[in-house]
Amino acid sequence: MDTAEPSLSAPRTSAWRRVAESVDRVAWTESTRVVLASRIVFLAVAYAATWFLANTQGRSTVGFLQMWNQWDVQHFLRIADKGYFAYPDFPNEIAFFPLFPMLIKGLAAIGFNPVLGGMIISFVSSLVAGNYLFKLAEHDAPGSGRRALLYLFLFPTAVFLVAPYSEALFLAGAIAAFYYARRERWVLVGLPAAVAVGSRAAGIFLLIGLAVEFLRQRKFGLDRISQAAIAFAVGLLPLLLYGFYLTTETGSPWSFMEAQRRGWYREFTSPIKAFTATWETWNGSYATNWIFAWRVEILGAIVGVVFVAWALRKREWGYAAFMGTTLASLMTSSWYFSIPRILLTFFPALLFLAAWTGKRDGRHEIALMVLMPLAALGVVVFTRGIWFF
Repeated sequence: MDTAEPSLSAPRTSAWRRVAESVDRVAWTESTRVVLASRIVFLAVAYAATWFLANTQGRSTVGFLQMWNQWDVQHFLRIADKGYFAYPDFPNEIAFFPLFPMLIKGLAAIGFNPVLGGMIISFVSSLVAGNYLFKLAEHDAPGSGRRALLYLFLFPTAVFLVAPYSEALFLAGAIAAFYYARRERWVLVGLPAAVAVGSRAAGIFLLIGLAVEFLRQRKFGLDRISQAAIAFAVGLLPLLLYGFYLTTETGSPWSFMEAQRRGWYREFTSPIKAFTATWETWNGSYATNWIFAWRVEILGAIVGVVFVAWALRKREWGYAAFMGTTLASLMTSSWYFSIPRILLTFFPALLFLAAWTGKRDGRHEIALMVLMPLAALGVVVFTRGIWFF
């Protein structure tokens, strides 16, 4: 009897391993295809826009990398160049978490142009995020993986997965962390969670979502609790290290929040005041595109509420906690700011959408017809240097 058990279990284990390896190969293949195809299209759209929309004579004077060096990219590049406090004119850059500029600095040290280095990091991070999104979608709703990939990389604000922004790096960590959490492999959750926390302050809300996911599973054995505790400790480590650094430099571990208030006039207020302040920009003396952008911010907030409600209706408490706490922080700020861009990180909603469109012919095509032109518009607007969420 003792010798029979290995012979019976080994084929079963091998079969499961072959299935897992097959899914993993398909996930990497599909992620690579979608990321490459969307990158090529977006880069071509951006390049064409610099020529078609130029108001100069002769050849375009805008370089290929120059068109991607817009808005927050310049903050990341300054941090990567000389750190947080080397530029007195930009004292609020501590609002940007350090992992992404650290990686840019690493690539610059071996000779890469910083903008190109940032785009390479976004590309690799997108591949990783896409791989885990595909596997997570297939785990939650078999057959929905490819649709989930398309919805992410054709999202209206998907330009921030191409530009040297930290969204792709955050998603690589966040999706991987939730994938392992959903598979109840908590020993593997810590490292990707740390990547997300080190990339963006929103990583704090990711940890809240993961904590709720742990409680949702209702498995409180000593081994499981120990594994989760280690995972959360590792996930929190970047925040603790950054807080220690800020304490030594500014006297407060939370000075990155104060930088948000000073630099972008964002501080906690009631949701009614936040909405009112955003709506009343309609009558302000702001640039026309900013006034329109604030209308889209309101629309983004409505979409975000729908996403959270969708998660609650499906009783996906971990997903709902992650998206809900993130959205609550944005809707209780002085005014709405960058909500459509943050929606790009609400990957659970894309999983729901992928499962929903797979249940009836035509839904997927309609979703693509809505997403694709908006994504192309985002590429044009961003690379032309106009404020885009």
